[in-house]
Amino acid sequence: MKTLWSSFLLACATFTHADTMSLNVNPSQNQFVVTLPANPTTGYQWTVEKYDKSFLKLLSSNYTASKTKLIGAGGQMQFTFQLIKGKTYPQSTSMQFKYARPWEPETGTMKQVTVNFSTDKPKTSQ
Repeated sequence: MKTLWSSFLLACATFTHADTMSLNVNPSQNQFVVTLPANPTTGYQWTVEKYDKSFLKLLSSNYTASKTKLIGAGGQMQFTFQLIKGKTYPQSTSMQFKYARPWEPETGTMKQVTVNFSTDKPKTSQ
């Protein structure tokens, strides 16, 4: 029982939940990008853990290094998703990303991204 309890506490301690992020996407747009800070020199990388594949398709994931010349400086990871045409989009959907080392999959930081679908046109001032 102590071993089970210790394992549970370790799991709670190793998975740090980061704050959430939200994006507003107009369904008339064909694609949208989720951008997350990343630093592959540490061995950590972002992976998409969960998203609704019934109306979203992951097109690509690319790392862009920082413009600085500092060794070990971080950059950004961009995940490009496509909205599948002919589908009905909910008001919002949740996606989960994990930032972890591939050789330590049980540890890492989870990031929840909420995508809000809105057909509202931008208001223009007169």
